[in-house]
This record gives sequence, structure tokens and C-alpha cells, in this order.
Amino acid sequence: MKTRTLIALAVIAGFAATAQAGGDKTSGASDKPSSASAASAGSSASGAEKMFQALDKNRDGFLTREEVKGSPHDKDFATLDKDRDGKLSREEHAAAPEHASDKAASGASSAPSGGSKPKY
Repeated sequence: MKTRTLIALAVIAGFAATAQAGGDKTSGASDKPSSASAASAGSSASGAEKMFQALDKNRDGFLTREEVKGSPHDKDFATLDKDRDGKLSREEHAAAPEHASDKAASGASSAPSGGSKPKY
């Protein structure tokens, strides 16, 4: 029973995060992260994007060291923070080794489109 409740809550939280990201239009530097969130939260968000949304507690489009505490990124935060601004962007987060399978899956899905041309 507890497992079903937790799954239901996770699904609801995912929908709420997607709805908030898609409808959140603020001015200034945060326009870009909101747009990226809406675009990447399309029909099937990657595991990296889902994790990013779950960790981004304040929904500012970045992950702070405090937000990633207890996650796999806690120990390698400094390595992932390529621009040394003290926060992880979506791109920095997605580049983590834990998300390598997401990159492979997205590359594999685009490969057939190039190979589907008829050969004469």
C-alpha cells in the first residue's frame, strides 16, 4: 500500500513540476531555463530531466549544492559544475556519468531517421 502511495505522489509531483515549468514565465535571466524546461519536459522526459526536476526544489532552473545533498551528484558536484558558478545547469547535470544511458538512448533514437532514406 505504501509503495502505491509513493508512486502516485511521484507521478503527481512530476506533473506539477512539468505544469509549473511550462507555465512559469518570469522576466530576466530565468526565461531561458523555463523555456528549456518546457521543451525538455515534452512527451517523454529523460531520466536526467526527471531527476533534475525532482532535485530543483525552488524551481529556478539550477541545482545548488544544498539541493543535490543525498543524491548521486553530491560527491561530484565540483566536477560537474564546469563554469564554477556554484550551481548546476540542466546541461551540467545531464553530463553526469549517471546519465550516460540517457545520452545513448537519445542518440539511438535519432539514428534510424538518417538510415530510413530509400537507396536507389
